[in-house]
Amino acid sequence: MKFHVSPLFGWARQSRRSLLGVKLAYTRSKTTSTLDEPNRDIGLEHRAALSEDLVGKLPEQLVSEGNGFESTTAENQIDTLRCYEKLLRSGFTPKQSSLAIELLLQTLNNEFFDNYNDKYLRKTELETQSHLFNAAESELRYSIQVSRESALNEQNLKLLQLNRSLHSLHDELNELMINLLKKDSKVDFNDRKIENTLLHRNIHLKLKDCNNKIGTRIIGDTKSDIENLRWQTTRSGLFAVLGLVFFIMSGVSISKRMSSENEKPAEVVLHTIEPEEDDREDDDDEEDDV
Repeated sequence: MKFHVSPLFGWARQSRRSLLGVKLAYTRSKTTSTLDEPNRDIGLEHRAALSEDLVGKLPEQLVSEGNGFESTTAENQIDTLRCYEKLLRSGFTPKQSSLAIELLLQTLNNEFFDNYNDKYLRKTELETQSHLFNAAESELRYSIQVSRESALNEQNLKLLQLNRSLHSLHDELNELMINLLKKDSKVDFNDRKIENTLLHRNIHLKLKDCNNKIGTRIIGDTKSDIENLRWQTTRSGLFAVLGLVFFIMSGVSISKRMSSENEKPAEVVLHTIEPEEDDREDDDDEEDDV
């Protein structure tokens, strides 16, 4: 017979400690999730990956995995070596001692440990699994909420990007419209400039034509006036020459007459003149000379 040395109900204490540890872990997870609510935006990618891992695990799979508790028996909980020695010291033979221990173990297994394994151990395991399930559920809810917030933030970022792209497209469209208007205005300005240039040239040609016509008319009128003046001057010159010739001829004839008259013999008449009369005549002659 194989004897085991282990304290009584040691496994129960271990199970209780593990249950307390699970409760503390669940409480810490809830406290951490509550404290981290203001800082949910930190580490969104890591939490999203964690949420994907948690979503991949179903609650049934978490329950089926268990807590690692194994069903116990009397052989694992009773110090059979110590009982065997006590029986030997009490006067039992080794065979009797072994048989008594076997009967004790069988009785404990049938009366206590079977019920213990069916009730308390299963209950403890179910409580542990329920706590684990609640922790997983809270973590899953938190991860879903975080994923929703991250998706909402991504949608907000996409919306902001769309708004920025829309504003940029609106600015580009306005710039294109301004450029088109500038081009149209430049084309209109050039057309107006060409039209004004042609109009200026036409006006200049018309003015030049008018100047030529006016100059030609003035020159023609001036030439006709000059010709008329020339004819009048020539006529007046001819008349002047004729008059001069007439005067010359008349003067010549008059001079000829005078010369012919001077050529006649002069008649001498003698008079007696008194002296006073002679002095007076001399004075008169001097005055006449003066």
